[in-house]
Amino acid sequence: MGDAAPTLEAIPGGYRVRLRYGKGLRARFIIRLLDEDAARTRAVALQELANLLARSGHSADAPKILRKAAAVPSERDFADAVKVAEELCRATVSSKRKRPTTTFQELGEQWSTGKLHQQWPDHVKLKRSAETDEGRLEVLYKTIGAVPLVSFTLDDAERAMAAVDSELSSATRRHYAQLISKVLRLAVYPCKIIDRSPLPSGFLPAVRNARVSAYLYPDEDATLLACRKVPLLHRVLYGFLAREGLRLGEALALRWQDLDLTRGVVTLDENKTDDPRAWAMSPGVAAALDAFRADEAKDDWLVFGGVEENRAAETFRDHLHKAEIARAELFATSKARRPIRVHDLRATFVTLSLANGRSEAWVADRTGHRSSVMINRYRRQARQVTELGLGELAPLVDAIPELAQASERKAKRVGQKVGQPAGPRIPSNAKSSLVPAVSGDGIEPPTRGFSIHCSTD
Repeated sequence: MGDAAPTLEAIPGGYRVRLRYGKGLRARFIIRLLDEDAARTRAVALQELANLLARSGHSADAPKILRKAAAVPSERDFADAVKVAEELCRATVSSKRKRPTTTFQELGEQWSTGKLHQQWPDHVKLKRSAETDEGRLEVLYKTIGAVPLVSFTLDDAERAMAAVDSELSSATRRHYAQLISKVLRLAVYPCKIIDRSPLPSGFLPAVRNARVSAYLYPDEDATLLACRKVPLLHRVLYGFLAREGLRLGEALALRWQDLDLTRGVVTLDENKTDDPRAWAMSPGVAAALDAFRADEAKDDWLVFGGVEENRAAETFRDHLHKAEIARAELFATSKARRPIRVHDLRATFVTLSLANGRSEAWVADRTGHRSSVMINRYRRQARQVTELGLGELAPLVDAIPELAQASERKAKRVGQKVGQPAGPRIPSNAKSSLVPAVSGDGIEPPTRGFSIHCSTD
């Protein structure tokens, strides 16, 4: 701020001194000392204190602090006033040093990759939909990725949302806004990067004009599952989803150890809502999976390993075309309707279950819905199914010809009834002559390793 000593001006009862306490900031202060040398010494000390306050970002508070320090009559009181001001400055500098300059993208990546969960497992859940959210976060990063969280404002959030495709549904746009909000909330706690989120309570867009969920008729399900042009792996997955109501991500995470094929029970401990659930499988599902499982498959292998979640909707519609299922509303795109997705096999499960007399509680036990609001959305479609007399889905083991044949052969070998699981398999620690390509630690059986060979023409 300059090395020149402040100039004193004698006034009744003391001296007046002009001090600088920031760029372009000056003010006059009264020193209540009659001795000129003592007043000059205090003026120099006051200027040093003014410089310290300015460097620490306390220019706004400086006039009040300096005025009080200048007016005290004794050196002891002055020293106490300086000490208080210095502690304030040290605390501010220390706080600034501890506060990281993490950007929105850096924290978003730490969240989506699970690093925040590892660091704060009690406060940050492991991301279940990491792949989907990473794609959406990448869109946001293009606009706000480089913005430091300490300087993030509502304008930044609105700028990011303005850059999101306006043609997307209100539900999808809300997902983008939720990601922005979540990263900022993590920045508040547990990361302690900012004191509060800059987003107001009404920032998240409302979801309007929810589009109708498509579902497969039972005869369309039968046609799809019998079509050998569709890979067996996908047919088993589609049939399983339509009969058990899982989310696609939940099904793809299943390992053989999660299925009791002898008793016909699914155990789903890890899922989107972190609400462990278990239930008895629908008729023919356990037998179908038992026939589908390769003899060399270990308990920790994925049941549906090899299915890509990315672009699953497009693949599903392609398979419907191969099966010559062409109902127009399954492929329509409008404000009221969107093309069918694999996720809509969950809608198929709920719709047909309600139509055939299953209770809301029975459905929720399998789907994991926590609110009856979501399930009630399917009641109109369920009434249509009842009125049309569409019936139920065929048992999975009967709907897929290759599995029906394999189940019959296995039943004859062990003397069981056709359509029942073949009983306990080889122990999970039994040695196999096959070396899997990807296992539970990242290794999965080569090309699924099916013991069933089917034609794809």
